Amino acid sequence: MPLGSLACMLMALPLLDSLVRGGTWWVPAFVMMVAVAGVSALYRLSGWNVLPVPFLQALAVALLVTPLFAGHMAPLGLLPTERVLVHLITVFEQGRETIDASAPPVSSSAGVMLVIALALAVLTGAADFLAVTARCPGMVGGLLLALVSVPVLLDGSGLDWLPAAACAVGFLALLAMDMWVRGHEWGARVPGEPGSRAGTLGAVRGVATVSLASAAAVLLAVTVPLTLPSLRTDTLHTMLDGTYIGTGGNLITTTHPLVSLRRDLSFSDRRVLTYRTDAEQPPYLRTYVLDEFDGVNWTMTPVNASIGTRVDGELPLPTGWGSAPSEDVVTTRISLDSETPRMDFLPLPYWARTVKVPGEWYADPRSLMVFTTDSAPTGLNFTVETVDRVPTAEELADTGNPRSLPGDYRNLPNGLDPRVRELTDALTEEARTPYERAVALQEYFTGGAFTYDLDPPSVPSDADPLVHFLLEDRVGYCEQFAGAMAVMARQAGIPARVAVGYTAGERMGDGRWAVSSGDAHAWPELYFEGAGWLRFEPTPAAADGQGSASVPDYSRGSEEGGADSPGTVPEESELSPDEASEGPREDGAPEEEPSQAPEEGGEPEDEPTSSVAAPGDGSPTAGGLAWLPVAGAAAVGVLLLLVLPALVRALVRWSRTTALSAGTAGAAEAHTAWRELRDTCLDLGGTWTPAESPRATAERLARSGPSPAPATAEPGGLMSGAAREPVPPEAAEALWRLALAEESARYAPSPGSPEGLREDLWTALAGLDAAVGPGARLRAVLLPRSLAPWHRPRPAPGPEPVTL
Repeated sequence: MPLGSLACMLMALPLLDSLVRGGTWWVPAFVMMVAVAGVSALYRLSGWNVLPVPFLQALAVALLVTPLFAGHMAPLGLLPTERVLVHLITVFEQGRETIDASAPPVSSSAGVMLVIALALAVLTGAADFLAVTARCPGMVGGLLLALVSVPVLLDGSGLDWLPAAACAVGFLALLAMDMWVRGHEWGARVPGEPGSRAGTLGAVRGVATVSLASAAAVLLAVTVPLTLPSLRTDTLHTMLDGTYIGTGGNLITTTHPLVSLRRDLSFSDRRVLTYRTDAEQPPYLRTYVLDEFDGVNWTMTPVNASIGTRVDGELPLPTGWGSAPSEDVVTTRISLDSETPRMDFLPLPYWARTVKVPGEWYADPRSLMVFTTDSAPTGLNFTVETVDRVPTAEELADTGNPRSLPGDYRNLPNGLDPRVRELTDALTEEARTPYERAVALQEYFTGGAFTYDLDPPSVPSDADPLVHFLLEDRVGYCEQFAGAMAVMARQAGIPARVAVGYTAGERMGDGRWAVSSGDAHAWPELYFEGAGWLRFEPTPAAADGQGSASVPDYSRGSEEGGADSPGTVPEESELSPDEASEGPREDGAPEEEPSQAPEEGGEPEDEPTSSVAAPGDGSPTAGGLAWLPVAGAAAVGVLLLLVLPALVRALVRWSRTTALSAGTAGAAEAHTAWRELRDTCLDLGGTWTPAESPRATAERLARSGPSPAPATAEPGGLMSGAAREPVPPEAAEALWRLALAEESARYAPSPGSPEGLREDLWTALAGLDAAVGPGARLRAVLLPRSLAPWHRPRPAPGPEPVTL
């Protein structure tokens, strides 16, 4: 039954697949669920009280957490230390925050996988208790219903029929297994009268009933999600066109940023705001940050409006900045136009050190967006203090791996067209650092091969919008340019997201700057360690593009590299769409191989890694000996798996022998000694049949030869007639005394109390060991057959009754 409850819960795993991105999110959960069920199954073989089972299951999960999520820093890959525990708590908190703040599907970071694994381990333990300990497998359906409700409530696409059907089949299989176990425990079936049709009809009715119930359950699981709107679409969270709804408490609703962008660009002459600033070249005004890509669109992670995020004094430091910068503070006074629709997200220069604005506003810690949950007034005036911190190209070229970045901004859906990856690899093949790869991608868009158009041709219904833009028409506006570069940057191993807001606008005669709706813009932000999130500009500017857009100086590449530096691709931008998609084939020609020599030896040092690496996320990782802890943990795990049967068998024997007192013994102790004798005989490869009396069994084992047998078959000796040598005389006498004690415990009205039962057991076991070869003894230790239920002897059904 523990394995049946495990199979039931494993078949419910696909219910969560639509909520998590990545193909390996389920692996840690699978390992923990198997461990929970395995501990239960092995412990129950001992026949002890089942009270410790939940505690042993919790211990197994605790032992697995370290090698699964902190093996790279734990001694031997599995020993928990204080540093490991702090790391695990941090990982768990990051996973919880990602789940709380993200709309599904969430990224399969290590924290998310840890939260899912622990939750499913708890559910598996609960299912084991209900189905095995309480013998109420039907109540497991409540746990499955809770799992079903998760995608129903959170996933906008509803519940798919295939996971629902798999869950239903797993539950039916659990119920069927419980009925089989109950029938098996009742004993052999009492046969009916010969020639009677009642038995046949009963069997037919039973099979028909089970078949109809199974078909009805599977049919309901398949059809209900297709017929009920609440299971098919996100009726619980109605999403109007262009409306973005967060999940969880203290989350807000706002117009989708890209919908606002398209609307603003269609009214290019409407003034949005004016501002005065101390900066000579004002930066862009950022309003939204989009960090989730679903294969077609970039979306914004929900923001949490809790008390701890309320704007009061200085805003949090940007990710990647170790301390507050010492550069001069720039003051910007922004006035929203009275005709401008209310803004619940403020357009701010980055990084805003302080924001003085009337009302109750909040700052998202991850993106530093400033927003309100109230109805913002029109014509709002506020003051922003920023730090004029602009890195140089040389500084960015020397940045290392993104160690301080929480989460993983390099995740992409699995179904992306492979031609996009081929194009990214071709453009960045000669780039040695993340910065050079970023410059190469930007120059691909700004090199003249793309056309800026606010009314691009429509994408064919059967075409991938990203591939259509990159490799076919190459026509679009800032939304397409920013989104495409962010995707390619993630493919190149650079954390990336999309920002939406306004360009600096146009300078007026009185010193103010005016921003109109035509200055609405989207651009990619790329992350570099020590510098944080930086703006790049792939959208063409000047007369042929978005006129107010500007390329940052730091994104133009280092002056030493020139036009032919590894970070530039002057020829790639002139390729035709077909040539661009076939770029890797040309670049892989034999004559280019010498250029890959010693300089690339340091390339792994430039590959970015996240602070909490998620297994299987596909992101580049640093080379060296980082695999050693994982390999060590795997080796220790394999070793523990190999010796686990021996440990369990030793524990069972210890429990039995310690239960036998040195003095007198009663019926329970006699049964215990006889069961241990039976299991040892099975472990050594011998035979055991309940048809033999205890005396007959003792005689057979004593002489290690054929024993009296039923008419159907003759059981062999200890090793099926292949004994190495006879059992010593003292062992034979001990076997006889054990048999007499077992007979007395079975049949005597008042069982006697034989003395020296434990010593007789040890003598008999030693004699059995001596009667077989070393190979059989080794196999008995490492692979004890007595632990396998199918090796346990069971009484055969009795003969057919005779009707006179």
